[in-house]
Amino acid sequence: MGQASTSQRSRVTLLQAGAVYTGNGHWLRGGGLAIAHTSAGGVIADVGSAATLRRRYPRAIIKNYGSRVLMPGFVNAHTHLELGYLADKLSWRRLAFPQWVVALMAAYPDAQSAQAVITQAVIRGRRASLAAGVTCIGDICRHHTLVRAASRHGGPRTVSFGEITALGRSRHLLTDRLAAAMGTAAARRHKRNSLLQIGLSPHAPYSVEGPALERIVAAANKAMLPLTMHLAELAAEADFLRDASGPLGRRWQVMKTLNLLDDAVPHFDGGPIRWAAAHGLLRARVPVVLAHINYADNAELDILAAGRAAVAYCPRTRHYFGHDAVAPHRWRDMLARGINVCLATDSLASSPDISVLHEAAWLFKRDPSLDPVMLIELITRRGAAALGLTGMCGQLRKGLRGDIQAYGFGAVPRSARAFAEELLAAPRPPDAVWLDGAKSTEPPGESA
Repeated sequence: MGQASTSQRSRVTLLQAGAVYTGNGHWLRGGGLAIAHTSAGGVIADVGSAATLRRRYPRAIIKNYGSRVLMPGFVNAHTHLELGYLADKLSWRRLAFPQWVVALMAAYPDAQSAQAVITQAVIRGRRASLAAGVTCIGDICRHHTLVRAASRHGGPRTVSFGEITALGRSRHLLTDRLAAAMGTAAARRHKRNSLLQIGLSPHAPYSVEGPALERIVAAANKAMLPLTMHLAELAAEADFLRDASGPLGRRWQVMKTLNLLDDAVPHFDGGPIRWAAAHGLLRARVPVVLAHINYADNAELDILAAGRAAVAYCPRTRHYFGHDAVAPHRWRDMLARGINVCLATDSLASSPDISVLHEAAWLFKRDPSLDPVMLIELITRRGAAALGLTGMCGQLRKGLRGDIQAYGFGAVPRSARAFAEELLAAPRPPDAVWLDGAKSTEPPGESA
């Protein structure tokens, strides 16, 4: 009675359903969740059989979801919502990365419309994410103030990674750019129940120098802000780091006419993963998400495994840029070495949508021998762990926030594997979504 009486001090809603997938392969048929609503938001107070929870919380408001399955909200650990204005403009074209960058820059809105265009792109992206069952995102933004203001209009739980570049003659701008990406002290103060948290994103090895990366990592460690970086996304990164040669180097030669590159840019021989390790990114004391890691040999995987950084693998964006034609992604080798891997979408400039369920389903369609439960973990629990939010979301267990979704299948699936297999074989929007214990979408005709 002690647990029940404590929970009853707050308003409690009992969600009961045909089954509950709590995460990590755990399946509870005829289960339910008790959500305690407090001034700090909605917290999962209890998980168990529906019958047991009804006895334990006799005053709870009961919401019956029939034969539906309750599961954790999805986590998209790497996306760029501000690029949503490029939907249907670039993603249908097959462009090599340098040409894609040129096309992206050419499509950038003019000064008069940029604020409205970017704000609307972020709001639309947040709504689309929530409608797809994504209740948590790692969003990389260059227009920090604008994007974070738009992010307060509702939508998923967010780690807002302020993007930073500092290379060549722009290196003197690092202090100001770092301060802008960090925002105010009040904005970056970490709160357990915050729906918007601040992070830092040194952009890539071809746009951030090694000493600048060290300063950014030191700032993140001091302020306890998570980090993310595009790393080993392109095979050309190694050539650029070594001597500014290759496709990226040729691109910089064009940029040299704009007086952006100088002879003081440091060189590094050993590739981007060793470069990141040498400059402290893989030893950071805060959560680190490495976006892509499309190119890594065994020795480089061992370096990653010795660190604590997670990898966000974006299957459809990788395919869009043609990397699959060079070599398969080594995400399964990473998992085997103990590296945390999650799936993510990247942006609408290289992917048809921002649904991580569609990313997992795309992999499952290409290889039905994959463990479907493992794929669901890559878009829930592992994504939350990558962002440093294991104690907040990604699973359904006592003490975590009420980030939940419901799917209907007619008959209740017999097991976690059957549920995951059916969801991946025929991906669909969820019937209902809760964020922080508050209902965001609701199927019609449910009983209360």
